[in-house]
Amino acid sequence: MMEQTEFVVSLLSLLKSGISFAAYSLPGNIEVEYIVDDNTSPLSTSRKFIISTWSGDKYVILDRKCTASIHDSCVDANSNTRSDGNRNEANSSNITNSINGIDGVGDVHKRENTPWEVYKSAIETVTNLLRSTDGKVVVSRQKVVEDSRLDYAVIAKAIEAAFVASPKAFRAVYFTPATSAWCVCSPELLLHIDRKTGRLHTVALAGTRKADVDGNWDSKNVNEHSYVVRHIANVLKNNGIGPEISASETMAAGKIRHILTRISGNIPAREDEGLTDRLLQALHPTPAICGYPIDWSRGVIEQVEQHDRECYGGYIAVEDEESFYSHVNLRCFAFGEGKCCFWGGGGIMKDSTPESEWNETELKIDATLAYLRPALSHK
Repeated sequence: MMEQTEFVVSLLSLLKSGISFAAYSLPGNIEVEYIVDDNTSPLSTSRKFIISTWSGDKYVILDRKCTASIHDSCVDANSNTRSDGNRNEANSSNITNSINGIDGVGDVHKRENTPWEVYKSAIETVTNLLRSTDGKVVVSRQKVVEDSRLDYAVIAKAIEAAFVASPKAFRAVYFTPATSAWCVCSPELLLHIDRKTGRLHTVALAGTRKADVDGNWDSKNVNEHSYVVRHIANVLKNNGIGPEISASETMAAGKIRHILTRISGNIPAREDEGLTDRLLQALHPTPAICGYPIDWSRGVIEQVEQHDRECYGGYIAVEDEESFYSHVNLRCFAFGEGKCCFWGGGGIMKDSTPESEWNETELKIDATLAYLRPALSHK
């Protein structure tokens, strides 16, 4: 057996402990930061990891002193792993129940593939609605991979590979009993507030094509992107912030590319405590993950999607006294032992076709699923 890295050992120990935790790297950072919340230890710092689901439910992981010596303290406290690395079978059922959620909430083993017929019907319904409405709707689907080889060691190694391969993304793996375990490598900044400098940053990220396609973007992707830029600019204006909009650029994200526009601004000198919450409420969900107009497209999503988005399309954030940093929860998968569930979505316009949109979601899902393929390729 290959020697496990410190990251894999720590991640395995945290997953087996059943304690709420987040292990993450911010864009451009190599180091992995940990926040561990056993719900009893004293607070270590004011730092917190925030998970907001698609529906708006929030879960906060506080930075407690049990973070020190992560793989020792968590394993010893829960007696789930022996010194030789093998699990104590007496506690294995409790571990599995913790990882998979409580009372079926966030239970990875209850998630199912979205059938082609269901997805096709959803796209046809949406395109018919859009023929009389100027807007877009983001329709998502689930893809489930079940395999006995997908133990936590394999998944942890895949997560490590994803972290290394995505240095410009907000990379995180987190667990709470309510959400189950998730891995995220999100390229889409939702909101960054630097409270020391008084600056705010966000991005419009929409439009997708394969990395080997060059030249000008097609009108479908350009129009989709323009909706997002306009929405964000209006949100900032409505909160007294003059948007500074950069020129659009093409951003690579693994095997795919997106159109990216950076948007910044100065926070009002007399920032009130509610500004961050107001901006989040107005910015989320973004047109890139929901559609436009926001309220109408969200209603359409509830009508046509038969699965629960759970954390997909929500956001993850790290906050302390000096900054707030959040990304949209996408390029993600939920996992339990033997099963992973991936989410992918695409912006549907009036001229979209089920086949092309299915292929686009497959491209997005495959960008994450690719990290598990080496383990699944061996018989």
